[in-house]
Amino acid sequence: MAAPSPDRVTFLVVGCQRCGTTWLDSALREHPQVFLPATKQSYYFDRNLDRGDDWWLERFTDAKPQHTAVGEVATGYTLPQAVDPMAALAPHAKLVMTMRHPIERAYSFFQSRRAEQGWSSFEEALAADPELISRGKYIDQIEHLLKHYPREQLLLLFYDDFAKDNAAYLRKVLDFIGVDTEFDSTQVGRRRNAAMFPRLRRTLHRVGLKPVLAALSRSKVGDAVRKANNQRRTDPSEAMSAETRRRLVDEFRPSNDRLAQFAGRDLSHWNQ
Repeated sequence: MAAPSPDRVTFLVVGCQRCGTTWLDSALREHPQVFLPATKQSYYFDRNLDRGDDWWLERFTDAKPQHTAVGEVATGYTLPQAVDPMAALAPHAKLVMTMRHPIERAYSFFQSRRAEQGWSSFEEALAADPELISRGKYIDQIEHLLKHYPREQLLLLFYDDFAKDNAAYLRKVLDFIGVDTEFDSTQVGRRRNAAMFPRLRRTLHRVGLKPVLAALSRSKVGDAVRKANNQRRTDPSEAMSAETRRRLVDEFRPSNDRLAQFAGRDLSHWNQ
């Protein structure tokens, strides 16, 4: 079967990591008018361009006429190397971008990958991975996107709103991508964590067994791991140092202030 036309892809959730995209992916999959490929993200525009456009478009072959919103959730599509080829192939697509307190986002990413990467501390991770900083400077990514897409094709979301009322948060996304907003998702009131089993997650993704991880996440085992993770993450010995936090506040403040002005939103708590 031939790959569908790029026009068949109507929306892309383009980022960002550790900002609730796994929950959003799960909620959208339940909607009868939405089609998402079998796996959450292909990493096409940021890592796999050498595979060719048809390789990516074939992910959407099973979309049916009732699927009026067809898209992908891919947290790397705000990266500089991804935006240009994405805009060239899908200039018509609506883009959804989710954002979270940049220090909390960076620390959450560190926690989810520390075993996988062998990081002994948050400070080590910051030194080893510059993206922990750059990916939290959201306004830079937004400005790059807006070089290729009109403002009305970009929906900006904040993790704060997701944490406060994820039902309203979901309705905003559904309205933006043009499907029934009265849909009741089973995900409302729940949280999902894609990095609950870091080493196992990496292995299962590599061998194509992501559904096994999803089943574990929904099981009592998943509940127990989440509880243990939450207890570990609130252990004072695991917290970042006050000095590191002050340094990061200073690092992110200019970007946060520009974003606040652009979005017309009070983000002063991000500078504390």
